[in-house]
Amino acid sequence: MAEQEYEEVDDAEGEDQFDDSITDDDINNLVTRAEKAETNNMNLTRSLSAMHSEKKDGNILHLQISTDEMLAKLEHFYRGDVYSVDDDGEHWNKPEDKDLITFNEYGVSSLMEVVTKYIDRNTILSYYNEERIYEILGDLGDELVLFILCNYVKMGLDTNFKKTKFRMIITTTLHIIESTYRRALRGKTIEEINQSRVIGQFGEIPKEISRPAQVKKGWIQRFVG
Repeated sequence: MAEQEYEEVDDAEGEDQFDDSITDDDINNLVTRAEKAETNNMNLTRSLSAMHSEKKDGNILHLQISTDEMLAKLEHFYRGDVYSVDDDGEHWNKPEDKDLITFNEYGVSSLMEVVTKYIDRNTILSYYNEERIYEILGDLGDELVLFILCNYVKMGLDTNFKKTKFRMIITTTLHIIESTYRRALRGKTIEEINQSRVIGQFGEIPKEISRPAQVKKGWIQRFVG
């Protein structure tokens, strides 16, 4: 009799210890935790996408407003450097023939001091109409002609061959500066940058407004109805 009572008590304790029933509160807690985890994953994905987009936009922005290549080409042109390509890559070499060295150091530095005032990021990110661009180029061309004519010997144009390059120097300089101002024609570059930032933040704006897509339920939400 005592053994039977002991077994009944033992069975009752086991039932209390291994109660595996699931209450509504348990299900709600699981749903809440799952939704929170899903929200965290979505936020993490958005953050990673934003970081990638910012890096990509930064690279595009640098290319759009960079003036290094144009200034380097002008400086090599003023020096008379010769461009060549070999197995080691691209090179600019100083010519052996002194007649091909257009300007001396004074001449190169004097011209670069002028052109860097026009070929810069502020110019590219500005707003100019076509008429104003022609006015600037006309004024600059007149001043460059006058400056070189007054200082050509000191600048290194000391042979007849070098003097024949005078018109080419003026024309090339103005054409490269014009290409910089063309990027600012009616604020073209700054407008493109602003548009790329908007698309990077909100995605491409659709031409037609479509019906909102239904939110896909998680497996726990489908389970609990």
